[in-house]
Amino acid sequence: MSDTVLTRILGMPDVRHLLSVEAAIDLQRDAFLALGRGLTQAAPSAWLRLPGEQRGWLKLLAGWDGSSGGLGVKVLARFPKNPPGRNLGSLLLLFDDEDGTPLAIMDSVYITAVRTAAGAAVATEALARPGATRSLGMVGTGALAWYAVLAHKARFPALESVRVTSRSPVRREAFAQRVREQLGIDANAVATTAEATAGAEIVVTATNSPVPVVRREHLEPGQHVNAIGIRTELESDLLAACRVIGDGREETLHDGKFAVALEAGTVTADDLGPDLGAVLDGTVGRRDDDEITLFDSSGVAIQDIVCAVHVWRAAEREGIGVLADLGAREVLE
Repeated sequence: MSDTVLTRILGMPDVRHLLSVEAAIDLQRDAFLALGRGLTQAAPSAWLRLPGEQRGWLKLLAGWDGSSGGLGVKVLARFPKNPPGRNLGSLLLLFDDEDGTPLAIMDSVYITAVRTAAGAAVATEALARPGATRSLGMVGTGALAWYAVLAHKARFPALESVRVTSRSPVRREAFAQRVREQLGIDANAVATTAEATAGAEIVVTATNSPVPVVRREHLEPGQHVNAIGIRTELESDLLAACRVIGDGREETLHDGKFAVALEAGTVTADDLGPDLGAVLDGTVGRRDDDEITLFDSSGVAIQDIVCAVHVWRAAEREGIGVLADLGAREVLE
C-alpha cells in the first residue's frame, strides 16, 4: 500500500522546472533500452479521430515500466489546424503499481515535446555516422523543432550550424534568429526543404503537414533523419530508400511514417529494421557510411512514463505542486 494519500497535481511550469532537456535525454536512453530488453509493458495505442473539418484526434498511451514501477496513461488531444503552440493538449496520470493509488496528474504538453526531442537525440547518437553531428537541417519551426535543436545541442556540443525551413517566412526567420541568439549556433532560414537538407549531417522533420513535405530527392547518402512530426510528413518512396529504425515495432507498423509507406505499397514489413532499443543494446543500426538511416518516432508509452516518474519523485522531494484528495482511501460502497 502506498504511503501517498493525496494526489500531486503539476502544471506546465512545475514540469518544466523538474525535467531538464539533459535529464530527458538520459531518461529516453534508459526507456528505449528497457523496452528493447522486455522490461516494459504497454497497451496498444488507441485513437479517436473526430469527423469533419477540424482534423482533430485523441490518442491514449498506457504503459508500465518494470525498472521504476511507473504505471500510467497519457491522453493527448491534437488539433493541427490550431495556431502553433496551441495545437496540442495533453495530461499524464501516474498510478502506484502496487495498489493503484493515483500519485499524480501532470501537464504532458511539455513532456511530449521534450521526450520526443530527447529521443531523437538518442537516435542520432546511435545511428549517425561517427562525428557527423555538426550540421542540422530542420523542417518545421514549432515547439517540437525548437526542443529538437536544444536536445541535439545538449548531446552534441560540436553542433555548429542549423538551416531551417517552413511554410511561413516569418516563422522560419524568427526560429533561426532564436537559435543564433539563445544557442550561439550559426542558423539560417531557407525557403525550401531541399535547401534545408542539402549537406546536412542530421535532418529533423517536425511538422504537422497533412501532405508530404520531404521527398526522396531531398536526402543524401550518409545522412541520418529523425522523423518526429505527424505520420504524413514524408513521401512514401523516401522510406523505401532508408534504413528505418522504429521506436517500437507495433507502433511503427501501425502508427508511424513507415505505416503510411506500408499502406502505399512502397515497403513491406520485412523492410523495417530493428527498434532503437535493440540498436542501443548492440544490434547493428547503421550498416555503412553511405546508408541513409531514419528514426521513425511515432511515440511509445514508456517514453512518457519514465519522465512522469522522474517529475513526480522530484516534486515529492521539493514539495512542488498542489495536493488534492481524490478519495484514494475511501471505500466505494
